[in-house]
Amino acid sequence: MEPSLDDAIRLHKSGNHAGAEPLYRAVLEREPTNRGALQMLAMLLVQTGRPAEAVGHFRTILRLEPGGVAGYSNLAAALRLAGQGAEAIGCLHRALALDPAHAASWFNLGNGLKQQEKAAGADRGYRRTLALDPGHAGAAGNRTALRNQWGARLDEADRLAAAARHPTASAEVRAAAAEALLAVGDTLAAEAMARAALGREDHHHRANRLLGRLLLERSGAMGVQDGKPFAVDRTLVEEAIGVLRRAVAARPDDDEADWLHVAAVATLVQVGLASDAVLRDGARAAWVRLRRHPKDTVAASVIGFHVYRRDRLVLASWLGRRFRRRFTAAEVAREHELGLWTMLRADDAFFRALPPVETVLESMAPLECRIEPAPGPGGEPAVFFCCDDVYFRRFAPALLESLAERMPGATVAVHVVAPSPETEQAMDRWRTDGRLRIGFSLDRPDMAGWTDIKRVTYYASARFLRALQWLRRLDRPLMVIDTDARIAQDLRTLREDMADHDVGFLIDGRRRGPSREITVCFSVYSNTPGGDRFLSLLGAYIGHFLAGAEVYWMLDQMAHYAVLDRLNRHEPIRVRRFDFLNFPYCHFVGAK
Repeated sequence: MEPSLDDAIRLHKSGNHAGAEPLYRAVLEREPTNRGALQMLAMLLVQTGRPAEAVGHFRTILRLEPGGVAGYSNLAAALRLAGQGAEAIGCLHRALALDPAHAASWFNLGNGLKQQEKAAGADRGYRRTLALDPGHAGAAGNRTALRNQWGARLDEADRLAAAARHPTASAEVRAAAAEALLAVGDTLAAEAMARAALGREDHHHRANRLLGRLLLERSGAMGVQDGKPFAVDRTLVEEAIGVLRRAVAARPDDDEADWLHVAAVATLVQVGLASDAVLRDGARAAWVRLRRHPKDTVAASVIGFHVYRRDRLVLASWLGRRFRRRFTAAEVAREHELGLWTMLRADDAFFRALPPVETVLESMAPLECRIEPAPGPGGEPAVFFCCDDVYFRRFAPALLESLAERMPGATVAVHVVAPSPETEQAMDRWRTDGRLRIGFSLDRPDMAGWTDIKRVTYYASARFLRALQWLRRLDRPLMVIDTDARIAQDLRTLREDMADHDVGFLIDGRRRGPSREITVCFSVYSNTPGGDRFLSLLGAYIGHFLAGAEVYWMLDQMAHYAVLDRLNRHEPIRVRRFDFLNFPYCHFVGAK
């Protein structure tokens, strides 16, 4: 007899979690949308310390019952335990919008805010829970614990807020109230009080600084990381920059306001939202800041961004090298943005001193060609991608399948650094598969003593040296694509777009910096003198850094921009620019 849900629940209630779990799963195998089994299994997973796994089941329940208040509350509790506090709070607000009298949601909201040290909101959550359910033991106990830890600060915030609400309250009193409210995590009330202080005295430096910080936190700018999805409210950041500038004007020694102002400008550039005017004013502030803090890498990057925006890359390169001398190699390695600027060389003397790319290739591990692609139509572009063995196993099968589906019969060259026997066998299967004309090569470099960042950078950047070798080997246009991409349309249709062009790049028109403007997740190199000249100089540039001790992530993108700048000044080539944000042929991993 098949186990029933009642059997599972009976075992669960008796504390036999190990016996109940497989029965719940058996029920769901027969009936994947059984709400009772989903609910009980998710609860069991939470009880046994697996909240992240429970999240998926609670989401399924919400898909089945989109308006379920308890569903949002339960999902929020699991998210909080799984360390996703911000999303948990959002779920609870949705639950309370559906039912403001749902005591469990108020209790979970109190717990979530307490975890984030937002004591004022947590206290309100527990008080609302007890008002709706006076016998709620959890809310009573948690509120007592909260008051023991935060009571004095909560009372002080209430006292100062009451005084600040008086119509004659001074800007100083209101600013003090805003700081006290922020100290207990009541950010919305703190922002409103800071604005009230500025309504009384618009140049009050503490109120401006506090409002600027609160606006930046609310804008999403404080959580931006390279390579991670982000959403930044430009209007809020620009308002924050304005009030922070007022704070610094009122008190030039206000170091926090000064740093927040410069950092906000840098973030706006990095996410592609900085206007030239904002960047110009930010660079002026950055120069002043560098006089007091000569090793402030954020201020230096803002100056570099401003010079780059003025298309003076040689000057940006010189400033970067001059600034770099203030740091040890270990310090540079810890500062991502400083590492990027360290790899910018645009001066003519540097390029004249580069050895020929053939010298670079001779110093590298030799390219071993294991599979030659079958002959294809003359002049048809080939697709090339390169990665290490881990990336191949993780991403290449899906990319190859998308190529076979969207581009049957295409020539595809694959290069893998130090492939495993399994990877070599996989490529041999693709050779006999017949849907693609497959080429396969490898190299086995000696990486003994290399840092992790140098190894990762080698995989990303040395691919363009291998691309040059394949370009010459195939004597046809070569399309280089990231291994973690997926093909959405036949790339061979771009052949007409590339007519009479030497190279084709995805360009991020938001001007986010010399290491971010040419996004090398996709690029095209024609089998023309200009295409070969570009890849040859690019390979020499990359080889210079790979041969040294200091090499950092995004070398490949910085090198593309610097080399193109050099050629545009001395030996212009024909460039086809594609819009990175509107490129329908591929889907890429990562944030835009």
